[in-house]
Amino acid sequence: MSMSAMQVAVGLLARRDYSRYQIKSKLAQKGFIDSEIEAVLTQCESQGYLDDARFAALLLRSHIGKGHGQNKIRQSMAQKGLAKEIIQDTLNASDCDWFELAKQKAAKKYAASGPIEDQKERAKRVRYLLSQGFAFDQVAYALEVDPDL
Repeated sequence: MSMSAMQVAVGLLARRDYSRYQIKSKLAQKGFIDSEIEAVLTQCESQGYLDDARFAALLLRSHIGKGHGQNKIRQSMAQKGLAKEIIQDTLNASDCDWFELAKQKAAKKYAASGPIEDQKERAKRVRYLLSQGFAFDQVAYALEVDPDL
């Protein structure tokens, strides 16, 4: 017995949220035709099963929980097929303090290492925070030397 495109889509969305692009790709992989896929996507959106804005907000929360910066989050959302407008709106609506998040990420990663001893160590920490998606000004803030020491 073969399943309809709607059954496949609802089955996937029952387990977790996906972007419109991801569901479209999964249905295409299963051999459904484009017109059928579009009809199913439209129906899923109208019934509230599929919502790219909700998916983007969940993804944002998940990445913030992992201590990722805006650049890494933006890249992840783009890979999942979210529109640039949705990505930008989601990031703008976030109340996250990216500077403090970068500082927390650095403190957690380098707690045992102690203060920065030399340029090589500073460069290593800068590269790490940049790779986690933080902007350079956020990295600079996170790696500021404590004036009380």
